[in-house]
Amino acid sequence: MKNLSVLFFGATFLVISACSQKVDIEAEKENLKLIEARYDAINVHDWDRFQRFYADSIVWNESGLPAPIKGSTAVRKRLETLATAFPDLHWKLDRIFGHREYVCAEFTFTGTHRGVLPDNRGDKLIPATNKSIRIQACGVYTVRAGKIIESKIYFDFGNLKSQIQE
Repeated sequence: MKNLSVLFFGATFLVISACSQKVDIEAEKENLKLIEARYDAINVHDWDRFQRFYADSIVWNESGLPAPIKGSTAVRKRLETLATAFPDLHWKLDRIFGHREYVCAEFTFTGTHRGVLPDNRGDKLIPATNKSIRIQACGVYTVRAGKIIESKIYFDFGNLKSQIQE
């Protein structure tokens, strides 16, 4: 009887593990779709839709910024600022993959510098130069309950500045 109990509990554990794994895979697929849709919203400059992908408590870290950006309204403002500086801003999704609640997206940021761009510290303004840029970047996102709760965007702001100031 003892062996039967061990066998029963072992089989139960395997069934629960298999079901959990299926849920993880479905959640991963949904998270990937959410991030892809986020890039679509950026590329058509639909800031209302873009903002809806983020939790109100979002923390956005971006290389070169003096402090993280907090809140979906502040994140939206960051992207609107970039789109004002680069009215033809486009983020081409090059590769995307995920694991559980994490999604990593490599992308190429292109645009033409036609508006004022604040530097990453916010204390200087870079006037429009009408120069085109092409920047490789990476975003790492944490998604919970269908919302992005954390974004980490990695790109070389110095490379961006050198392309517009050449």
